[in-house]
Amino acid sequence: MKLIRQLRPVYLLLFTLLVSAVALAAPPETATLPPALQNLSVGGVMYLSYQNGQAYNGAGLTAYNAFELKRGYLDIRKGFGNGFSVRYTTDITRSNGSWNTRIKYLYGNFSLGQIWRFTQASVEFGQVHVPWIDFEESVNGFRMQGTMFLERFGVLNSADDGATFSANLGGELDETYQSEVSGHYAGRLGSVQLGVYNGGGYHATENNLNKVVEGRITARPMPSTLPGFQFSAFGIVGKTNLAAIPGSDAPAWNAFDGMISYQTPELTATAQYYTGQGNQSGSAIHPATRTARAQSGYSIFGAYHLGDAGQYTLIARLDVFDSDTDTGLNDQLQLFIGGFAWRMNSSATWLVDYQRLDHDQAGLFPEEQIQLTLQAKF
Repeated sequence: MKLIRQLRPVYLLLFTLLVSAVALAAPPETATLPPALQNLSVGGVMYLSYQNGQAYNGAGLTAYNAFELKRGYLDIRKGFGNGFSVRYTTDITRSNGSWNTRIKYLYGNFSLGQIWRFTQASVEFGQVHVPWIDFEESVNGFRMQGTMFLERFGVLNSADDGATFSANLGGELDETYQSEVSGHYAGRLGSVQLGVYNGGGYHATENNLNKVVEGRITARPMPSTLPGFQFSAFGIVGKTNLAAIPGSDAPAWNAFDGMISYQTPELTATAQYYTGQGNQSGSAIHPATRTARAQSGYSIFGAYHLGDAGQYTLIARLDVFDSDTDTGLNDQLQLFIGGFAWRMNSSATWLVDYQRLDHDQAGLFPEEQIQLTLQAKF
């Protein structure tokens, strides 16, 4: 008995170890999230920049030297089952020296599955993507340097109030292509988008009763041998966002843009041509007749990825835009962008770039800028 009492601490220690081992071996209980947090995701994108250059202020060139907050997305998405989800995305804008928050996307998304030849079909309703800018950004991959070609020259912007139908064609490309090149609009045979919108864009008041129809179709002719090779066509039919006056409707806003693009893990290249009448805001008109100005232009972009998994990238872009092809007094603009990017990790990328905007109009000197930008995603 004395020996048993002496060994009692040893028995207690062995019992404790046995209970602990059983507890560790037992499967943990699955935590259940509250309903409001189920199928909920929160993310964001920010572009933080330093800029040094000179630009026209309406009278002449003005120098600037400043740190800028170029973008500040906060993105909230939630699925409710039965193919329905919502998205709420805010962005930042400067007004009277202060930074304010505005809504970029606010829509309900209805997943429709497969409809005839259309796969992964869906409809966005609310303040939605328009068919072109998001697609071009997904190919270009460097929105952090600035806006895309058509948005840069005021033809349209990336979101509007309305409804957009989107679908892939022929199923999806394999997971290797989507992980190594791009998972956006990854239809095996291409993709399509079609929508109807107010026409003013996401940061303008609707000034008339007209609606604008916009559509894009993209064909991937060789999905097995050259999956990154695509032809895209985009069009707009409607009226500019100007109020009608007695006896006259708002000026026309019609556009066509065609693009050839090629993407591999090492290279991205695009070439596009634009022709149209008028623009979204209504600034591209002849004031005397209140008719839309004819416009045209083209853009060439290339990105060459170096290092392990494309850690470093050289980019170059040339835009040429004629804002008035009706008269001989037009000011043709030529924009060159060249830069070098360093991807620190999957969430952060640095880009240093040089931009120069040349004017054909006599007396206007080049606008130039050197920019350092940090893109961070979470």
